[in-house]
Amino acid sequence: MRLRPGRRRPTVRVTQHGDPLDDGLLFVLGWGNKPTHRSVEWLIDRLTYDGYRVHAVELPTNGWEFEQQYVAPVRAYAVDRGLDLVLSHSTGGLVASHLDLAIRNVFLSPWWGMALDGFDRFVYQLVTRVPTTRPFVPSGIERTDLGELKLAEEMRDAPDTVSPAFLRAIRGAQETLPPFRKTDVVFFTPTDRVVDVRTIGERTPADNLVPYDGGHEFFASEGRERTFTKVRTALEDGPDSFLPTDVTPMTMTDQS
Repeated sequence: MRLRPGRRRPTVRVTQHGDPLDDGLLFVLGWGNKPTHRSVEWLIDRLTYDGYRVHAVELPTNGWEFEQQYVAPVRAYAVDRGLDLVLSHSTGGLVASHLDLAIRNVFLSPWWGMALDGFDRFVYQLVTRVPTTRPFVPSGIERTDLGELKLAEEMRDAPDTVSPAFLRAIRGAQETLPPFRKTDVVFFTPTDRVVDVRTIGERTPADNLVPYDGGHEFFASEGRERTFTKVRTALEDGPDSFLPTDVTPMTMTDQS
């Protein structure tokens, strides 16, 4: 059954921050995040202070064609500007994984799997079959899941609901993830309630995993200064700067 999308097609928006002469960094934001959010702005400011020209990508929240509406425009932007270093968060991490370019990635809590259990997983399987782009499925994201410093007014920039078409597009992208690259680094928090931590652990070699304490958005968490120091190291030197983490299967699967 064909979808009947509305007139307004999803659009990727990019803003540039910092000195044009500095090293270019593509920063693909998560679902519902904007460069004007205080916590995101904090991270961009820290990156520009450290000498990066940040190209911040704001993703649409209700796309239904993942390659055409998410990946292709970001890929074209990166190629046009010769960007080869990518920082990404959550949904942005899913997009970055599919870019298929000679780039080095630093992932922040990438959305590589659905954080669903039991009855929620059953409902998800049913609702994704509905042929509509109309958002009516509750997102289930709470401010407390994101970080202690997340502002309540910023939550209004992300819709309370998502469409079945969007969920199908995300599921398809998650099921077709390319092989993991050894030059990439993945940051995660074992207590993440937004993305599936187990999938992150299964996909990422231990040497490339860096755990942190905080919510889904480390940059909205109270320990963000400490985590940012590690993120900066990952951007500069890749995974070689980190020792293998002591992540165990029990830790990776504990989302209670």
